[in-house]
Formats: sequence, structure tokens, C-alpha cells
Amino acid sequence: MRVTTTTRIARPPESVFDMLADLRNDTQWNSRVSQAELRSPEPIGLGSRFAIVNGGTPYDVTITSYDRPSRLVFEASGKPDLTIACTFTPRGDETELESDFDFRPRGALKVVFLLLGPVIRRDVPKQYASFKALCER
Repeated sequence: MRVTTTTRIARPPESVFDMLADLRNDTQWNSRVSQAELRSPEPIGLGSRFAIVNGGTPYDVTITSYDRPSRLVFEASGKPDLTIACTFTPRGDETELESDFDFRPRGALKVVFLLLGPVIRRDVPKQYASFKALCER
């Protein structure tokens, strides 16, 4: 299942990229994330690893593409596995952030995701509105 959302943020791409790349910030804007911990040495970059808890489900997350400030990709192992690919495009004084979520449920979770699809498609833009508000503070 794929979900794509586009958000305009009144901050430069470098600022938006840095905020999103450090998943420890997720607890400040994503109401579903209750824990986020860096599991690799700083600085944040290609190969950085995080442990997060999203909706009560633990995930191991790795940055697999880190092209600051234009492209960022996370691979997450959990239930379900997912890839989040983000592009950051300057638009005047703003950044257009496009995030593409590729959820890959297995087994019985496939059926659950068929039912949850509409809820997830509504929730992702709401979470990114919170991310926008955090960036623009």
C-alpha cells in the first residue's frame, strides 16, 4: 500500500531535511511515535540507525539515502516493513516536502491494511501538518 503526501513548509530545504532526518524529533510532531532513539554514532547521515515505537509497534529504521538537502530515504523493519522516500524542493521562501510511504504488510497483516488504508491515508497528512508547525516555530 502506498501513501503520498505533499507539504509546503516556510523554511529552507536544509532546515526541513535536518529536522526530518533526525528521527528523535518524531516524538515532537508525530502523535503515534512514543519513543525514538539513535542507535548509531552521530552525525546523522547515510546508514544512521534508529529504534522507534510507532503506534505501540517497534521499528528498526535505517537511512538508506541521504542526499542533503534534496532526498532522504528511510527503510523501516517492523510490522509492517516500509520505505519512506522524501524529496525536498525549494519553492521561493518555502520547501515542498513530498513523502512517499510504501507499506509492505505480510501474512494476515495484509488484510488488516486493506481495512486500515483509508485511516492511514487520512492520518499521514495530519501528522505532516504537525511536522510543518514544528518546523515553522
